[in-house]
Amino acid sequence: MPVALEPTGGPMWRIGLVVVLMVGCTRGPLPVRQGIGPSTQLPADKEVVTHTQPAPHKFTQGEVLYIRHCASCHGAAARGDGLLAKALEIQPRNLRRADLFTRYTEAELVVRILHGKALPVPLDPGALPYTETEISALSAHLQRLPTLPWEQIDKGEQVYDSLCLSCHGIYGRGDGPLASTLPAPPRDLSAPFYQQQVTDEALFHIISEGRGAMPGTADVLGVAERKAVVAFVRLLSLGYELYDQYCAACHGPEGRPPDSTLLELLGVISRWETPPTFDEAYFRTHAEEQLHAGIKHMLKLNRVVMPHFAGELTADQVRQILGYLRTLPPES
Repeated sequence: MPVALEPTGGPMWRIGLVVVLMVGCTRGPLPVRQGIGPSTQLPADKEVVTHTQPAPHKFTQGEVLYIRHCASCHGAAARGDGLLAKALEIQPRNLRRADLFTRYTEAELVVRILHGKALPVPLDPGALPYTETEISALSAHLQRLPTLPWEQIDKGEQVYDSLCLSCHGIYGRGDGPLASTLPAPPRDLSAPFYQQQVTDEALFHIISEGRGAMPGTADVLGVAERKAVVAFVRLLSLGYELYDQYCAACHGPEGRPPDSTLLELLGVISRWETPPTFDEAYFRTHAEEQLHAGIKHMLKLNRVVMPHFAGELTADQVRQILGYLRTLPPES
């Protein structure tokens, strides 16, 4: 009979093998790390860290409208600390106060914003734009008003507000609400050197194909829409920004004052003569020096009027803004 060979130590090796197997089974199977195969197992003391990108912020229409029409005075967070607030003697209201929606109904707020009695807001003369650079920029914008393709610009502004404002900001300065989250700051589209060096064709290509962190829009916008954005971007300048903040309320975005009935509601006609229309005829009879003198005189007398939105916003758009304000955490 053949004799079975045993390792040195006799039957004790079997007992040891059983103990090892039992200990190993009680630990359970090795954890499987996602994406790591048998040939690329990490040491037990190493952990796999998964980095997840935060979901992009999706702007509601009410938030976009608020940023364009209200944030300059009331601030990006609606606390009354907007960029224009520093030029006011009275700080704009904190729109996050809970009593805003308890003291007034939505219907009352809509009527108040669109057609209510004007609330003149005194300006701080020391904070107004008085430098020759600012006066010249505002004068240059005024003279452009009769020549601009406003129907195309209005369409471009709508697209810009939806797709570009969040990074490039209201006036194209690259200071939008999401600019700080980008790996590189967005370009200042209003800078004179940029406006001078980039052609319409180059702008159209950038808008279509994208550049850097900016995605292209050729798959979501038609050719006419992209050309409209180019037209709006061409509007961006220091002069446009100053006009929008200090002049558009009474003179209209296109240099044509709104209906006289609205001006009476705003208290403009009772304080001044009817604002002029900035058309070709106006500039044929006014020299550059007269424009500069008129701008300085207007800035000294100007009192910001709130509201001034009946010619710019509809009641439905005001409701969208109010809906956005309701989403902000109330403050005491």
